[in-house]
Amino acid sequence: MKKLTLLLNLVLLTVLGYGQTTAPDATKPYMIFDASYELEAIGSGTNTSVGIYYDNQTGNNIKAIQFRFWYDNVVFDTPTITYVGLEDPADYYFQTNINGGSVTIVWVYKGTSTTFDISSGNMFNVELPFQSSYTNSTVTNMSFTGVPSFTAYGATSAGTDTDLGLHNYGGVFSEPEFNFTATVLNDASNPAESIDVILQKSPDGTSWSNIDTVTTNADGESSFTTNLDQNYWQIRVKIESGIDASSALSTADANMMAQIAAGLQTATGVQFFTANPNQSNGVTVADSYLVFSRLAQNNTSYPSNPDVLFFTEAQYNTISVAVSDPSSTIPGQVEFLSPLINNTVSGNYYMLVLGDANGTGLN
Repeated sequence: MKKLTLLLNLVLLTVLGYGQTTAPDATKPYMIFDASYELEAIGSGTNTSVGIYYDNQTGNNIKAIQFRFWYDNVVFDTPTITYVGLEDPADYYFQTNINGGSVTIVWVYKGTSTTFDISSGNMFNVELPFQSSYTNSTVTNMSFTGVPSFTAYGATSAGTDTDLGLHNYGGVFSEPEFNFTATVLNDASNPAESIDVILQKSPDGTSWSNIDTVTTNADGESSFTTNLDQNYWQIRVKIESGIDASSALSTADANMMAQIAAGLQTATGVQFFTANPNQSNGVTVADSYLVFSRLAQNNTSYPSNPDVLFFTEAQYNTISVAVSDPSSTIPGQVEFLSPLINNTVSGNYYMLVLGDANGTGLN
């Protein structure tokens, strides 16, 4: 059974790995656009590259081709097209005609081999520079159809015309891939599981839209993979308010707050937050009562205060070693909005449960 599963996986991998650049059938040779192409980042100074593939499953040798394709000339400036096949430049003639968003390509074998056949694979590369006015917008897909139309042909060994197929698996442009892992922690060694983390983007830092929501796993991690041009978008993560942290609270927490209020224990570090659920006047008997009352009445929230506050890693590192109350200068966030995460791959964020004086955390 394991061998059969492995074989099926290998077959599936082969189909998925090569299905986007091969001919759809064996009726004729084909020029092919792949399913997708990745845009370069705005301002990177690098052109977006598009590969055009050739595949011939007919069994007949092909000596020459002619075809036309279209690109988005509102987004892209004049492209550069190069032949990237296997033939020596001395053995072929290659010509392009670029005109108003269309490119006509003629490629002819002129070598001495009578058995020559164009090799299947990536045959042409198209380098597309952005227009100087381009910022960020929808990019029209690459296409083999447009106006004016053009008849695609291949040439046989006998020098006769034959049909040249044009197949487009999509030709879709996507922004550069963006990968980021947000880790939510109760403390440096205690991850917070089952927290919804939202990835957001904004063109101006004012209007934000949600891209994806990923719930933290047992390691406190939410991992995001999407397509975002970090040179254009401002990117951050968000954790909404309203988290119910009841499971982190116990009578032991309320006892500890009463002991701090009595001077039997001294609040330090994060306890300036976790032992002060009413967020006023330091740790007092009112804080102890809030937790005792909530537990006794099976309430899922405090009357006027949130269950959790969020902090960046730098803020947490400061408050975790505090010997006096830092809450006036580092109050924490009820709804967490991270600093921008552009050009980073990971970030740690801390969540303190108000009333969790013992520091068990929310898991």
